[in-house]
Amino acid sequence: MREHEQWLRIVKEDLAVAKVLLKEEFFSSVAYHSQQAAEKALKAFLVFKDRPVLKSHDLLKLLKLCSLIDGDFQKLFDAADYINPFSTKFRYPDEFSIPDLQVAQLAIKHAQSIVTFVNKKIAAPVIENQRGIFEE
Repeated sequence: MREHEQWLRIVKEDLAVAKVLLKEEFFSSVAYHSQQAAEKALKAFLVFKDRPVLKSHDLLKLLKLCSLIDGDFQKLFDAADYINPFSTKFRYPDEFSIPDLQVAQLAIKHAQSIVTFVNKKIAAPVIENQRGIFEE
């Protein structure tokens, strides 16, 4: 398994965990795992493109690095901006408040949009190459 595929495997798990936790109404953990899925998806893209992985939880910084490679990533700004604070928000007492169902559902929705986008970008060169066209 290639390194970006390892990242994507963890992404899939984080997103699945968020969805299970939603059913159990553990909304702060849903928000956290949603942010983690998005973060790791962006890092998977960087690895796929042979770029160094920024040791940061800041989705906006990671998105900027991805955008330098592919301008289409700018489309993800709103989704990343929404879930960006969830790497720490709701996890520590000084910032603790319990998110509600709507916040948790939106966190999953935005994370899913980032994950789906990244998966398509990573799959695109493979699909194009099968047609005899090499994209990169």
